[in-house]
Amino acid sequence: MKAIYWEKFKEVIAFTSTVEMGNMAFQVGDNHDLVRKNRRSLYPLLKILNKERLVLVHQSHSDVVKEVTKDDIGKGSRSFESGVEADALYTKDTSIALGVFHADCVPLFFYVPNKGIVGVIHAGFKGTLKHITYKTLQYLIEKENVLPDEIYFYIGPARQIKTFVLNEDGIQNVIDNKCLDSLRIIDGKEHFDMVKSNTLDLIKLGVPLSHIDNSQIDTVEDERCFSAYKKEPLGRMVSVIRLMK
Repeated sequence: MKAIYWEKFKEVIAFTSTVEMGNMAFQVGDNHDLVRKNRRSLYPLLKILNKERLVLVHQSHSDVVKEVTKDDIGKGSRSFESGVEADALYTKDTSIALGVFHADCVPLFFYVPNKGIVGVIHAGFKGTLKHITYKTLQYLIEKENVLPDEIYFYIGPARQIKTFVLNEDGIQNVIDNKCLDSLRIIDGKEHFDMVKSNTLDLIKLGVPLSHIDNSQIDTVEDERCFSAYKKEPLGRMVSVIRLMK
């Protein structure tokens, strides 16, 4: 299997691309024609007809959440900068697929069955410290009247605590942003657990732990994954989600 799937719901298509599928990001490397070719392999898997129906982010490690509608069709298909200015996307439109780019950052897929909402979050180290996952759920609670026990999450491939060692500045940033619960000393060094930090933000708002699935795939160690930490091979994966009719 080329892609790494979240297979919990038959009506939801959600997966992370792999090294075998190639670099999916215009912002990494300089061969845009190859990126376009690689992206075409996504369309049949998502059951969309063309690139216009895959809406992508112009992500910046922000804490911005955006709803995607028909007005956003085509965004991110021609360049990285043409994407939606956000790091978390959601939609109710079944004709649209959503995607975020990442290597070692945490992709979080989500689905609200009774409201027909799907979405995906890009939570890197900076985004995790900004509590983008907490803010995304808070936004859905306030703007879409979602109850925390109505939503399901899946944490895709990401850098795990074992391979995430912090320097002094990183440790201080974690402390300053109240993520101390996700620090752990391993072999005398401070490690950060991005997956745990994002999970705790969901639990704080009332999402049951049974509603949070975790791939437990470490992008640094798993050969199917691009990793910015390893640097080679050069590329980014894309985590995409679509709700079928």
